[in-house]
Amino acid sequence: MSKPSYQKKEGITLPKDKTDSHRLILENAKQEFLQCGFEKASIRSIAKKSGLTGGALYKHFGSKEEIFNALVEPAYRKLLRLFDRHTDAVMNDMKENPEEMFADSLRGTREALALIYENFDAFRLMFNCAGGTRFEHIRETIVDIEAASARQFLKTAEKHGLNPAKLSDQEIHIFSTMSLTPMFEMITHGYPYKEAVKIAERMAEAQNYAWEKIIDLKLK
Repeated sequence: MSKPSYQKKEGITLPKDKTDSHRLILENAKQEFLQCGFEKASIRSIAKKSGLTGGALYKHFGSKEEIFNALVEPAYRKLLRLFDRHTDAVMNDMKENPEEMFADSLRGTREALALIYENFDAFRLMFNCAGGTRFEHIRETIVDIEAASARQFLKTAEKHGLNPAKLSDQEIHIFSTMSLTPMFEMITHGYPYKEAVKIAERMAEAQNYAWEKIIDLKLK
């Protein structure tokens, strides 16, 4: 992909064509949202920094939230697809190869963390700057997804002859929150990647040990 070409005029970066305008709006909007949060971010400021009038900006995006969504939606969708893929892998392991189940879970943790750090600004926007958008409750949304996977995991364990503990919805919610809080903290506070990997792997090992006890799985 070729890099956008810009002109400078009185401290403002001006795009040379419509494609450049689109990219420049997103670039300046990202900085505005990171600095001010969604609710306090100014469309006028984004337009000015992009060398556009407010009306010209609205030819690219219909609203401030549409700009925000364009910045975060692709990364969010990638994370959901990764969750789905690794949930399927773990469920399949429970049936075919239980010894690999927790190894797959650990791989999933590593891949999720890599994805987050490859798209770190998008996740910072979701977790730190999304008040007033549909991503405002992103933590609870992801916990709910994890809790649904946990319920599926317990049902699958019982189906395959294991003897999982009977956990209430409240217990599953708390356990899911506990599992995900380290990741949330890494995003919120901007942990360095190497440190985040180290912490995430330790937490994943502890969680896998807990799940092994919950589903009464006796591995060789």
